[in-house]
Amino acid sequence: VGRIDIRKNVLNLIRALKNTGIDLVIIGKAEPDQQLYFEECKKEVGKNVHFLGQFPHESKILESAYAAAKVVTLPADYETPGLVGMEAGLARANVVITERGSTKDYYSKYALYVNPESIPDIRTKLLQAHKTEKNNELRDHIKKNFLWDKIAKRTLEGYKKVL
Repeated sequence: VGRIDIRKNVLNLIRALKNTGIDLVIIGKAEPDQQLYFEECKKEVGKNVHFLGQFPHESKILESAYAAAKVVTLPADYETPGLVGMEAGLARANVVITERGSTKDYYSKYALYVNPESIPDIRTKLLQAHKTEKNNELRDHIKKNFLWDKIAKRTLEGYKKVL
């Protein structure tokens, strides 16, 4: 879910799931400066890859996609925690995310981490996550630590300390 661009590493994701028989649903669009990359991605797809385009954030289709997903992955070159992974976790999807950036600070032991340059690593972790039953562990971790009301309180506390 999100942008289709080189930094998000969609091409390596497509390559990692090639010949696995696992459906890959990509939700998002390529910006004008990423059209060549998008064309390169489309050249690599098999019958298991489905580009659905972009949906508004409040879309019931997007909500349904998260609920239906067994695994949501963000194998980007670099990632902040972002809404996609958090929303996926709240929907009980297994999350496979890049090891680069601040992801481990947010997902802790509740996600699988990949080297975005390694197609074998992405493939291995995706297959592992696909075999793992959905559970509430990441969901509970996010609810306890990262819902807006919790973040607002921590932000306010931080401001009070420095003022």
